[in-house]
Amino acid sequence: MSKLMNQASTATLDVQIPTSTKGITPVLVGRGGNIPDGTGSFQDEIIVTESFKISNVTVALKDLQHTWVGDIIVRLRHVETGTVVDLFRRPGQPQFSASGYSSDLNGDYSFNDAFSGNFDSAAADNDVIPSGEYAAIQPFSVFNGLSSVGTWQIIVNDCSAGDSGSLGSWMLTLA
Repeated sequence: MSKLMNQASTATLDVQIPTSTKGITPVLVGRGGNIPDGTGSFQDEIIVTESFKISNVTVALKDLQHTWVGDIIVRLRHVETGTVVDLFRRPGQPQFSASGYSSDLNGDYSFNDAFSGNFDSAAADNDVIPSGEYAAIQPFSVFNGLSSVGTWQIIVNDCSAGDSGSLGSWMLTLA
């Protein structure tokens, strides 16, 4: 895994974060790319240089396409603290089957602790998981109180060969 992570390309953004108390929430945009089929991971990083205490995190996956969602794990990682949150992890696996649900991804998917959508249920009930707002399977609240400064990484693993996909871009909103 470490060899794969070291070989992953990254994009670096120097972002000026508004620190106003007027409710401005910064939106940071990362790049997309192909998700390696059954080997390794797609990874991208956003570097935040302005410091404020985190109270809310939203991740949006734009134009995420992949056949067989049961192959996929998506994580958000704050590199400096080592804190990792799984947005979703091989929906349907193992309770449905060893391969998870066969539903496809073809849309925009946003994750936040306040969103009520259940991603695993959507995967179970639909041939193509609808675009929408979902709660991550692990809470983003683990980031609450931490400094926003640092490297934020999206990691998309395809755990089984035979189905491929891509991510158009991703957005990170910190407040």
